[in-house]
Amino acid sequence: MGAGRAKGESMKTITACSVWFWLREYWLNLRRIRFWFAAVAILYTIIGFLVLPWVATGFAINMVADDLGRDLRIETVRTNPFTLTLEVEDLALDDIDGQELISFERLFIDAAWSSLFEWTAVIPTARLEGAHVHEELFDSGETRVTHLLADFIRRPLPRDEEGVIIRPVQTGPTVPIALDDIDFSLDDFILADDAVSPFQVSGRFQLGGEFAFDGEVQLLPGFDLAGTLEVEGLALVLAEPFVQRFAHVRVDSGNLSAEGELRSGPGDPLTYAGSARIDALDIGERNDNEDVVSWQALVIDEIDFRLGERLLELSVIRLDQPVARVFIAEDHSTNLGDLLVEQPAVPADASEPFDIVIGGIRLDGGVLAFSDRSLPLPFATRVQQLKGGISQLSPAQEEPARVDLEGKIADYGQAQINGELNPWNPLNRAQIDLIFENLTIPTFTPYAIQFTGRRIAAGRANLDLTYVLVDGRLDASNHIVLRDLKLGERFEHPDATNLPLALAISLLKDSDGVIKVDIPLQGNVKDPEFSFGPAIRQALTDILQGIITSPFNLLASLVDGDPDPDELAKVAFAPGSSEVAPPEQEDLIQLRTALNKRPELMLKLPGPYAPDADRPALQRQWARAAMVERLDQAGIDVANPNLKAAETSETLEAMFADRYPQRALADIREHFTTAAEDEAPKFDAAAYREHLATGVTAAQTVTEEDLKALAQARADAVRNFILGASDAPAIEPDRVRWVTPIKVDANGAVVLEIGLDAD
Repeated sequence: MGAGRAKGESMKTITACSVWFWLREYWLNLRRIRFWFAAVAILYTIIGFLVLPWVATGFAINMVADDLGRDLRIETVRTNPFTLTLEVEDLALDDIDGQELISFERLFIDAAWSSLFEWTAVIPTARLEGAHVHEELFDSGETRVTHLLADFIRRPLPRDEEGVIIRPVQTGPTVPIALDDIDFSLDDFILADDAVSPFQVSGRFQLGGEFAFDGEVQLLPGFDLAGTLEVEGLALVLAEPFVQRFAHVRVDSGNLSAEGELRSGPGDPLTYAGSARIDALDIGERNDNEDVVSWQALVIDEIDFRLGERLLELSVIRLDQPVARVFIAEDHSTNLGDLLVEQPAVPADASEPFDIVIGGIRLDGGVLAFSDRSLPLPFATRVQQLKGGISQLSPAQEEPARVDLEGKIADYGQAQINGELNPWNPLNRAQIDLIFENLTIPTFTPYAIQFTGRRIAAGRANLDLTYVLVDGRLDASNHIVLRDLKLGERFEHPDATNLPLALAISLLKDSDGVIKVDIPLQGNVKDPEFSFGPAIRQALTDILQGIITSPFNLLASLVDGDPDPDELAKVAFAPGSSEVAPPEQEDLIQLRTALNKRPELMLKLPGPYAPDADRPALQRQWARAAMVERLDQAGIDVANPNLKAAETSETLEAMFADRYPQRALADIREHFTTAAEDEAPKFDAAAYREHLATGVTAAQTVTEEDLKALAQARADAVRNFILGASDAPAIEPDRVRWVTPIKVDANGAVVLEIGLDAD
């Protein structure tokens, strides 16, 4: 038994030795080791050059198809296991609808062998050439790329019973944002703390424009990117989908160029310091062909943007040839108001707004087109050659911004706007002076008829308007100068004034055809009841009402000597007389002087007559005239013929007897003879002549026509005096007109009240 055990142990020894001998002889000798090294090298080479590209290609295509439901096409994949390089050519990824989303011509990555020993990525060189990205924004707010990333994160994607991936329906693709010819290079990249790697990226936008970024990137311990960004001719039509979230507009043209330093890092998520300009911008209304705003160039030389600090500082914004259109529709809505998209309410916990500081705004060659169809007659005008500027604008500034603008209105008008205001709170403090010169008034007929009820046939205007606002309190002065204003045909309007505007214009218009009006205005603009238009209308109405109701106050102010306006408006006549007395002549001379200063003003002379005063006076005049005639016929010379004089008593008796043949003079004499006891009869000759004179006078017949003839004579006397008196320039006869005689009441004198009218 012992012998057997020994034999077994001997066999094990022989077998182990044999195996070792066999291995050493056939496999572990120097020649065989070289074989194994060669075999491993060949296998490594085959796997690295042939198997790995094939496996990687298949894996990538299948993974994209299975997990993302998209098609990935790869023309060529090359790997070099000895240089640790990867090269991919002609890769393209299609989106779920078949639209090519991402593609490139060549990707080259060179990894360092030290990556294996240091257990970190070390990439001396990475290059991407000829890349293309086709991006689009959907109504949901997602884009093709963000949708792809979302699908990648939520893998595996849900599928229906037939294995089809369930996807949300995307609608409303907008302007595609396609990037072509993207080239990317990264050098000396090390995934380690504080390792900074230079990189460059450039490309062009399919719709127009190029971009380039040359900078450095650091990934650890935090992402930090900094470098120089250059954008040249970026087509702003790309921004149309974002703009349309806020306004119903279309971006027809425009391109952006910028150059500056861009940074994103732990200190601030995004900063930019540089310049920018937008050229040939044209924005129109989305639903029609009308333009809204455009300009030839907008230039900002210095921009300081800091997202973390929520700060945007701009140097002076220079606008070259800006054009804007403001339109008021029939329902009083404006094109600018209609363009705005209603935004959701800002939540209470919303982030703080940006502090925006603008160094100023400068305009040159601007145009403002304004039209208003809410009026009874459509109105339109243009402000051209608009230039000037606004000083620094900042929410935190204490001093108001300065405004200095000027431009051309229509063909030959000019506008100037000067002053200062706080644009963030204009009602708190503002002072603005607006000067308009040589405006063509008929152009503004659509606005004027709401007050005048008349078209404006001719005229030009100069306006000097000053508006001062202090804590909402408005104190305004409106100095208006109108030249050669003429009213045209009537135009019915329910709000038109019933004031005699033609007369008011004639009263205000001087000999040079100039009207000067000052309209003060006060009010609280914070008061909901305050409205600027009605306030101006009321102020103008009050002024015109005062002029029309007291026109001679205005005329009196035109002449020297401080005449009484009431005296200028009246001419007093003695009863029965048409003679203009000297005091009245002085007043008429002053009135004539005023008329020369108001060449469109016309006088109306209603000849007055007062039967109760004029009839007795005329009877006395006519009775005396009859006596004078009798005296002349009888050859009797009396120095001062008088019905009651003793020297004319015989003639008076003859006249009485002719008028009253049935009455005996003896009886009348007896009536005026008294006899007391023991006294001789006494005859009252004076009373007797008074009685006869009264009878002769009463016998004179004065008809209504005679009284009207007297009234006409009075009007003639006034007219002739005005037309022919003094050395003042002549007044056209048709400016002093008769009107129908009128019956008046006399109060000691018969007064002709002069009327005024427009020529």
